[in-house]
Amino acid sequence: MIIISIFLIFCFIPIGYYALNYLEKDFVNQKNFQNIDNIIILSGSENTSLTFITKKINLNNGSERLIEAVRLANNFKNSKIIFLGGSGNNNNDLNESDVAKKFFESINFDMKKINFLPTSKNTIGNLKDLQNIVSDSQKNLLITSGFHMKRTLVISKKLGINLIPYPVDHRSILLEDNKITNVYKDFDIAKNISMFNIFFREILGILAVKIFV
Repeated sequence: MIIISIFLIFCFIPIGYYALNYLEKDFVNQKNFQNIDNIIILSGSENTSLTFITKKINLNNGSERLIEAVRLANNFKNSKIIFLGGSGNNNNDLNESDVAKKFFESINFDMKKINFLPTSKNTIGNLKDLQNIVSDSQKNLLITSGFHMKRTLVISKKLGINLIPYPVDHRSILLEDNKITNVYKDFDIAKNISMFNIFFREILGILAVKIFV
């Protein structure tokens, strides 16, 4: 009975929304910046399996990572894009860099302005690769999902990389005006549980970085 009660609480009370908001709340208001040298994209918005099967570009909820990178690159003409990541679970001939490359090619973006680093399969490996090609004298803008930004900055601080956060793909923003009714307008049990799962995974990742890195 206790287990069923806990399950129902997690289902019908928006714990997942509030948990994810803990990760995203510090990355809602974007700081202004004048010049950017490097626009760094963390992989994660690319669906390699569906792209491989359908032969068409397939992106997930994090597609803003790529879209915003293009917009920023168009605004800061002298900037370079650095795409970080291969795939943590790849069962086909494509990795996430391959899908991202297809995306940029499909919009006729200047591929000479992009550096792909496809070898690493997790955020720590991605940022270790980044260490070798950026410097503190440069302004390095980091694009990733809002819920993932806190963990990414914890890692970058450990590695001594200065990054300007540029979060996208916000999922708990409706809580910012403190109206629970806004959440329930779009409430979904499966989504609530999924959001808590994302939160739990990110917290475990943060703890692992602080202890082992």
